[in-house]
Amino acid sequence: MFEILSLVLAPVLPIEAGNQQNDRNAENDIVVTASSRDYPLNGKQFEAALKAFRKHRPFFAPQSRLWFEVSARQGDPSLAGVSLALSDGHTRIPLTIGEDHRIAIPEVAGNSWHLVHVGRPKALRIRPWVLSPNTSGSDLRLGDLQVQCRVGWAIARQSESIFVTGMFDVIGGCASSKIGLYQELGRPIASAILIEGSKQAAIPVWHDTAMRMPTYIKGYTVEARVRIVYR
Repeated sequence: MFEILSLVLAPVLPIEAGNQQNDRNAENDIVVTASSRDYPLNGKQFEAALKAFRKHRPFFAPQSRLWFEVSARQGDPSLAGVSLALSDGHTRIPLTIGEDHRIAIPEVAGNSWHLVHVGRPKALRIRPWVLSPNTSGSDLRLGDLQVQCRVGWAIARQSESIFVTGMFDVIGGCASSKIGLYQELGRPIASAILIEGSKQAAIPVWHDTAMRMPTYIKGYTVEARVRIVYR
């Protein structure tokens, strides 16, 4: 059960693009994929993700931003013609895909926003990240991962059973060392450690290119770093 919950908290969000006629149709084409099942990313789920980020950011990662890393599915790496936006049904805010294939989710007022795909039909994968300044994909703050965990669970719990959500809460949720973020990094990993001052702890590497990132380890603060060395 704990492993399943850990995997649920590392969602990858594939956007199955079609010929959207309006925002409602586009919304229905987005799902969240974890290792155990798919989750719909409709307005309710996206609203829950934004609420979780806003709620937990001030304590764990006050300088952080919410990002989505975009990659193509089905073997085509090109993102040419792909366009994403936030929409509340009245206003549409285009999201720029950077050279690193990441989009920053802007700070917007209200809770009625959802993510829409307005570009050419293409299957995409979107991975949520929470990142503070002076961090990177190989040098992460533990506080950022704690917020990222809560954002992922905010999406997943909308579709989970009462039993699963109850178990998650009983074991302590993202504040428990039993919960982690399963991350497929796509590159062979030489080592990964959690480090703060003179303290450090090894982080398990799975399947050569994947790892279980911690969200909480006793004795480490939100400023602890996850350092990843690639081969």
